[in-house]
Amino acid sequence: MNTAVLPPGVVAPPVAFHWLGSQSLEAPEATPELAREVAARLRGAGPRLAALRNDQILRAIDETLAEWLEPHAEARLAAEEAFCASTDLPRETAPFGPLLEACAGPRFREWARQEIQPLEALEGFAPGTDGAPVRATGPRLAVHILSGNVPLVWLPSVLACVLMRTPCLLKPAQDDPLTAALFVATLVRRLPALAAGLAVLPWAGGDTALETAVLREADAVIVYGGGESVAALARLISPEARLAAHGPRLAVAAVGREMSGPGRIEPVAMAAARDALLYDGRGCLSLPMVYLEAGGLFEPREAAGSFARAMEKVAGVYPAGRPGRDAAAMTQGWRARARARVIAGKPCAVWTGSRGLEWTVIFDAELPPPDVPLVRTLWLAPLASADELAARLAPWADRIHAFAWAGPESRRTALAESLVPLGLTRCTALGSLQSPPLAWPHGGTSPFRQFLRWTRMER
Repeated sequence: MNTAVLPPGVVAPPVAFHWLGSQSLEAPEATPELAREVAARLRGAGPRLAALRNDQILRAIDETLAEWLEPHAEARLAAEEAFCASTDLPRETAPFGPLLEACAGPRFREWARQEIQPLEALEGFAPGTDGAPVRATGPRLAVHILSGNVPLVWLPSVLACVLMRTPCLLKPAQDDPLTAALFVATLVRRLPALAAGLAVLPWAGGDTALETAVLREADAVIVYGGGESVAALARLISPEARLAAHGPRLAVAAVGREMSGPGRIEPVAMAAARDALLYDGRGCLSLPMVYLEAGGLFEPREAAGSFARAMEKVAGVYPAGRPGRDAAAMTQGWRARARARVIAGKPCAVWTGSRGLEWTVIFDAELPPPDVPLVRTLWLAPLASADELAARLAPWADRIHAFAWAGPESRRTALAESLVPLGLTRCTALGSLQSPPLAWPHGGTSPFRQFLRWTRMER
């Protein structure tokens, strides 16, 4: 299967083949010259894309998502197989369905209409909110550097660029080599006019000559990745280009004293375990730490046992993948440290699964959580009062972007307000962290608001 989609007119380059699981994948031999040619073809597609109507594009998106939501869709099955073989994640743990469903049906249309007022301004001048005609245009070329830790996390930004008539060049992640090419191919089959403005080109990350050739042509760059890789790519883009960087971020949760009692803490713990283990804990919305407020029927140390029991149950629903060597070693080290603290009589407790690193729960009343999330681990810490939460999270300022609260709704707003200075962009309920709505301003804004340029006609 081909991991690339090239625009019409690009001469097919030599390809290299390799096996991944049961699939034979082929990828072009990417060079700076090929990258420049692809970028030039895409930039030239602007007028062709501008001639498309909203309903044409939205219908193609709807049909593509509906096709991929079919459990036995050929393209989706092939993408899932390649993703799971590359990441060593079971399909149950890294499902494609939730991220497709988030965009499907009326959801993407409603998001677009909410963000772009009026939506008709994408087609030409249309009356704005004050009656004056306005026109909205997207960038001339957007380059997307995709992630491989969670499948399809890039889908909303790519679809937004398609609706903005922005030609897109997608670089697939090494751990997700096939999804982008198969999804783009399905979209183009539904609306062939998009072929001139969509391309997927894999290359080895860190190829400075090739990345410079591509990024210097882009008006918008959307990057998913680690902090160092994001910073390295940011240095290569044009000063005029707009950058949307989705680097390492954290989600946290707090449980109010009102929930710490029989019949209440158990469903809270199950919801936290889902947020911790879905996608194997590898996403920016995966839950690595939970703060337990004192003063309930169960004190935090007693409540922690419910989280261990929940992790054991949920680990059967979302089986463990194969962790990286460094992450596994760090997790084993923290397990050993926690056990040593228990033996030494410290206010610490540790629970683990019976098979490898399938799950871990560590409760510690003194030590702060590690800087880097551990493999399939929930770190629990007590709070005398939830009002202390912002101070406890201060070391992670600008990295906290999602917060889940289990407790009375009347207390949630004040807690979220205290976390806004730390970078918070989403506040939700436990169990929902891994199911963000399209309206979530990922990175603090939306691709429509970040990339659209508006023209206003005054009378």
